[in-house]
Amino acid sequence: MSASGQLNRIFAARWREAALRCDQRGFTYGELYGQAAGMAAWISAQGCHAGDSVALRLPNGWPFAVAYLACLLGRYRIIPVNPELNPDDQTYLLERTQPRIVLEDADFLAGLPAQPSSRPAFDYPVGAVAAVFFTSGTTGRPKGVCHTLDALVGNVTAFNESLGLGNDTRLYHVLPMAYMAGFLNTLLGPWLAGGTVLLGPRFRPADALLFWKRPLDWNANAIWLTPTLATILARMNRDPEIARRVGASLRHVFCGTAPLPEATRRAFRDAFGCVPQESYGMSEVLLVAAQTRKEAEKETGVGRLLPGVTASFREAPEMNAEELVIHTPWALTGYLMEQGEGSPLLEDGGMPSGDLGELVEGHLAITGRLKDLIIRGGLNVSPLALEDVLLREPGLLEVAVVGLPHDFWGETIAACLVADGDVDTATLQTALQARCARELGEGMRPDRYVWLDALPRASTGKIQKYLLREQLA
Repeated sequence: MSASGQLNRIFAARWREAALRCDQRGFTYGELYGQAAGMAAWISAQGCHAGDSVALRLPNGWPFAVAYLACLLGRYRIIPVNPELNPDDQTYLLERTQPRIVLEDADFLAGLPAQPSSRPAFDYPVGAVAAVFFTSGTTGRPKGVCHTLDALVGNVTAFNESLGLGNDTRLYHVLPMAYMAGFLNTLLGPWLAGGTVLLGPRFRPADALLFWKRPLDWNANAIWLTPTLATILARMNRDPEIARRVGASLRHVFCGTAPLPEATRRAFRDAFGCVPQESYGMSEVLLVAAQTRKEAEKETGVGRLLPGVTASFREAPEMNAEELVIHTPWALTGYLMEQGEGSPLLEDGGMPSGDLGELVEGHLAITGRLKDLIIRGGLNVSPLALEDVLLREPGLLEVAVVGLPHDFWGETIAACLVADGDVDTATLQTALQARCARELGEGMRPDRYVWLDALPRASTGKIQKYLLREQLA
């Protein structure tokens, strides 16, 4: 069955059942579809045609969720843009994708009239790119990862079937909607299971003490967390009765977007009596592996590969190890990058992960990372982009940015610096911190500045970042 066919089947079967709830209101599947149809009609009236790109620069909320479905109904290409990105990156994303229209007024979209319908009629073209999600990489500017609706639907359907998600799923959503996990894992996934999305406010650490009120009041039985969010919730737990209710209510605590430290796994289990189920995925190949609850309770690793996904390994001489390569029917169609279009896939269709791992009887464990990308608190940070900002400051000769393991953030950012001549490093560091505060988001700035006489290099002249990681760790 096509992706559109699956959406039509689920929406028709669950037409009068709850699809989404938030503080403001709730929607059945039929009401959600009618709201999306009304929004799609308005977008069309603005001169948009099937195949045009529509940018969604919206805060988390039900209008954003409806906008995703409206774009699928109108057969538009979805371009999510996080409004919290720095203005230069937002401008780059819009210039690179050239959307016909940018949806950014959530209050206006919320006021659009619904278009009553008696049955769903999704009809997205098979094989056409439905969405471009931008992710930071190691090449500086964000890369646009292009996916068909067939890939998105097929992947999350396999995940639902493997993990046992069905129409009784009530998933509490707190992740940023503009990123892949905030759409695929936490909107499309529950809807394709026939379940209900319980839309809470985007998570903020200041809200941790009151975090569990909504999911408990709304009878949530599943949630997606990042390792950083799980750490905060475990540390901030103060009420044993709330902790007991959380453990009794949640069938699934999925955890992804970054490696799950063992200390976080234990702390969450000790606090709430349930263990985070680690998963593994990449924007390029979507969800790859995940733990069931039983697996999470007795073993580490990221779980069993999803049906249809296989893994191989290729030699990584610089690490004296083998790089994990993912083979999946749900791989990206290609990249949109600053230099143009391209694909990271190998000749056999495999996706080099940049990670080191082991596969034992279908269960995957990630043992290290080959690529430079830093994941701090679930946020991807490009070392090259950060190095470029630092090197703009006069007096700095060389810089290498690396990620270091951290129990709370997953990784922290270390900037290894070489000063030019007799420059006073204390004064220069103050200037660098000021520059980063002006030009970078808070989570993308160095946590640590390390001054060195020289950076370690191979005979080819390439900086050996793995030696820096070993030295600093």
